[in-house]
Amino acid sequence: MGELWFGRPTSWADVDRDVTAWLGNRMQRAAHDRLYALRDGVRQARDPELLGTWRRLSTSDHFYYMCTKWFADGDVHKYFSPFETPYDAFIAYMNVLQELEQNLAHAPARPAPLPAAPARSDRRRAAGGVASRPRPSHAPALVGATTS
Repeated sequence: MGELWFGRPTSWADVDRDVTAWLGNRMQRAAHDRLYALRDGVRQARDPELLGTWRRLSTSDHFYYMCTKWFADGDVHKYFSPFETPYDAFIAYMNVLQELEQNLAHAPARPAPLPAAPARSDRRRAAGGVASRPRPSHAPALVGATTS
């Protein structure tokens, strides 16, 4: 198979077939930038609920609903959006994003997860012992065992 190079991001959406359906106006870019400004803090909080909320907010549909294109492209965006206008989508999104920011600010500090215990063979190796190779799946469990 060969490799194709388009020189810019492409998509299935709209006449332009680019990312302007999601990042083509100032509202979309502001929402996107604010969301990604929270990414590291959400990861460091190690709170599954905050991370889940952040991930749901990163769904492309939210940005698609904020699109302000006209003509046929705009009609498609309006058809799929549950909001009256792209501005309503932006305000609703930013309100939820603000709530995430507040929850993140009040999240209790969680300790870093403990590293996983090393495998048994690694423990022996670390203690200076000899680690045995894993038994092949076709080898008998007990050497010298007989079956009747």
